[in-house]
Amino acid sequence: MNNKKSKDSQGKSNADGSVYRHEKYILSYDNENDILYLKLLGLVYAEDLPEFIPRYQKLLADKPRRYLLIDMVESVKMDPSTLNKEMRNAYKELLDQIDIDKAAIFGTTPAMRMVARIALALSKWSNTTKFFKTEDEALGWLKEES
Repeated sequence: MNNKKSKDSQGKSNADGSVYRHEKYILSYDNENDILYLKLLGLVYAEDLPEFIPRYQKLLADKPRRYLLIDMVESVKMDPSTLNKEMRNAYKELLDQIDIDKAAIFGTTPAMRMVARIALALSKWSNTTKFFKTEDEALGWLKEES
């Protein structure tokens, strides 16, 4: 890869051009803030996991911390009834394979927050994840020293 900076759809710069685009998400590393940025554009299902996990791991390889900023502003608006057993298992599998120090989620509706809390309760993420109304609030919390 070249050393020119590239930008994802939100203008987050990446010195090594590491921005992964998928029809359901954009995954990039924000070098300025040392935070992995995940912009959800759709529901991530079990069949999407084999592609997602290695991308996540590559972007966080050798990083000083594992902070994740999840943008759900443009994600599919999910009804709580869509979180069936298969979906719960898929999200648990995803969350169990991803090591994080902190995760901040913003841009959710109350129904989406409820669905996300159910998925988080099944995982090791429940104590390290918080919900916020805005990206600035979420980013501010991630940048606070623990």
